[in-house]
Amino acid sequence: MSLLACAAACSDSAPGPQPSQQPAVPTFPDDVRSAALAPFGPSGEALDYGDFSAIGGRQVLVIHRLAPPPHTDAAANQQKPETTVDVIRVSILSHEGDSWKEAFRADEHLKNRRGYLDGSAVPISTWRMSYEKTPNSGFRLDFTALTLPPGSKPVHVRVAWNPKRKEYDALDASGTQFLQPLSTPGGTAVKVDR
Repeated sequence: MSLLACAAACSDSAPGPQPSQQPAVPTFPDDVRSAALAPFGPSGEALDYGDFSAIGGRQVLVIHRLAPPPHTDAAANQQKPETTVDVIRVSILSHEGDSWKEAFRADEHLKNRRGYLDGSAVPISTWRMSYEKTPNSGFRLDFTALTLPPGSKPVHVRVAWNPKRKEYDALDASGTQFLQPLSTPGGTAVKVDR
């Protein structure tokens, strides 16, 4: 058999994904899937999990997805890992002891356990969220308001794990300094030590 004939015959019988097959859906441990349903019920979806804070813990990023517009091809969007998504709510749950506890929430406002992170006085019903995990900057989330009342200033907030305070805090515009959480929505954020 010639090399050309062998290559053609071997490629026909070689196992592998076919173009029409969907990529494997990420698998999560059972306790992570259960935790994802806790804050949002059946609309909860685990998007990612791992040691986001780089301190040896387990955390899960849970979203309540904004339904895609009717003309959007959802199957095409699942061909690559999803790092940007339109959401109604977001929660980061942290495994502490025998249970999962909420460490961060984005709904009408962005909040950690101590207060509000966004400084926006107006409630925001939908967000575009993107996230990344890098060795240098750790786990970071970016939130941009999708719906605002007419005349409102655009809202964009970057959130990251603050190792000094051991929680998620908002970052200033340069992305280098953490901001103090606010006791009420709409206040002016103050920088704190990193």
